[in-house]
Amino acid sequence: MNGRSPRTFTRTLALTALPTALLMGAPATSTALLAPGGPRARETTRADDTAGRPGNVLWVLRAGRLVLHGSAFHGVVTVRTAAGPLRALKFTARSLDIGGLDLAAGRDGVMVRLRAKPATTSTIKGKGKGVVTLYTRKLSGTVTGLGGAPLPVDRSVTVTPDALPSWLHHTAVPTRTVTFENVTVAQVAQIGGDLSVTGSLLYAADE
Repeated sequence: MNGRSPRTFTRTLALTALPTALLMGAPATSTALLAPGGPRARETTRADDTAGRPGNVLWVLRAGRLVLHGSAFHGVVTVRTAAGPLRALKFTARSLDIGGLDLAAGRDGVMVRLRAKPATTSTIKGKGKGVVTLYTRKLSGTVTGLGGAPLPVDRSVTVTPDALPSWLHHTAVPTRTVTFENVTVAQVAQIGGDLSVTGSLLYAADE
């Protein structure tokens, strides 16, 4: 241990674990069906090929600006994880632009934090023709773009499985670019996509 305390050693290990942690929350089961005629969603579950992955990683993204290109909302899902069943919002996107990325992930009291260089835009892009799938417990921020659709009167929003605004799902437009500012996203999991960060700083931090 070279004189390092157990906590310091644990933190050192955590510094190398962020890319793995971002996938640890992948759900064991998931599906969703939007209720006709409204933004509420009915929920169900089915087995898929992500079974067996851990699901007790806390992952919180903060950003000055978040742009979801080619995004679609797939409703509320119930995901079965190592931490028990969780209800989440399911989104897909062709790619994401993240301005001022500040990402924290961890579990068991050990947090790893990744910050991008100020005034830079990080990206998450689907591989090939694939998409990025996001399972989100809570999204809060200011809506500044809905792919050309009218913005809501109150642009400051907090979206959860129990609070779904009417603009979130647009049946006439399968995919669109949605933009948020000063956003905080509490994630369950991200599946697919490559993260690119400019001038990143990675360090251990208290929860």
